[in-house]
Amino acid sequence: MILRGGQTVRQRGNQRGSLLLEMMVACLLISIILPTLVVALSSFQERQALAQRYQDHQNRRAAINAHFHAQWSRLIPAHCFEDSSLTLTIQSGHNLPSRLSNRSVKSHSDWLLGSDYGACRTSLTVNSNPFTTSMDCYWKAGDEVTFSSCGVSVKGQLLSVSSSGTSIELENDTALGHSGIVESEDAFYWYLREGKDGSTAFWRTPAFSGNSLELMNGIERLALFPLLDTSNDGFVDSLSTHYRDFALQQVRGIWVEYLYRLTDCQEGQGAFSRQESITQEYTSMRGEVWLYKSQCQAVANQIIKLRSVY
Repeated sequence: MILRGGQTVRQRGNQRGSLLLEMMVACLLISIILPTLVVALSSFQERQALAQRYQDHQNRRAAINAHFHAQWSRLIPAHCFEDSSLTLTIQSGHNLPSRLSNRSVKSHSDWLLGSDYGACRTSLTVNSNPFTTSMDCYWKAGDEVTFSSCGVSVKGQLLSVSSSGTSIELENDTALGHSGIVESEDAFYWYLREGKDGSTAFWRTPAFSGNSLELMNGIERLALFPLLDTSNDGFVDSLSTHYRDFALQQVRGIWVEYLYRLTDCQEGQGAFSRQESITQEYTSMRGEVWLYKSQCQAVANQIIKLRSVY
């Protein structure tokens, strides 16, 4: 039988069979290629997520390290006079001073008491007592300062601060005729407690009076260890794991260990969530075991250099 267009029934049947065969071949090829494409795409997404998470951790650690350095790099006075009465205190959150007793300090972390020397600092020669300096700074009347040279160190107090200058009175006249450095001295406690957003945060509280300040959130554990030069030869002799007052003239630096959490990160979500939801362990320098999940948390350390370290 001849159909319209000159095709026979057999010819049209052959065309349909050929089309069906082509469709079956195409489906077969798709069924082979598609899983490979899905696996490749999934692998690419996982690599991208891993690279992004690595970068997030790097950025977070850099920010925390910079913040610790900004807070603790001035724990030692700038002058060359060695005052054996100056100390640095490192203690456990289980042993709180009265100043911190009502602040819900995290018991599993350390706190530090020290002075921030030289947030305001200038060099001058003391020709009278009281004297006036033109240095412009954040300080206010009543703040404590220290004048020091290599031969003398005298504490003082700000009498007044105005646009014409800052008036300072030293507690005695032993600095008269000496050239040296006058610098601010602000004593603080640094510690961990719950922050305003509910996460654990790094805080600072003035040692005597004033309001507490939340410095950075997401730091969940903190351990501090002084690097000591007990022989006074310029070399670090030991890292102390004890809780006590340390003579500031022996402290060369501070070894800082901390556990932190990434901002806006949830465990069990995203690439590698199954593997990284497993609890990890870290043993601190005191032998304490810290538990964390590496998808959103990590442990890092840093050395805060206070003097030249050899």
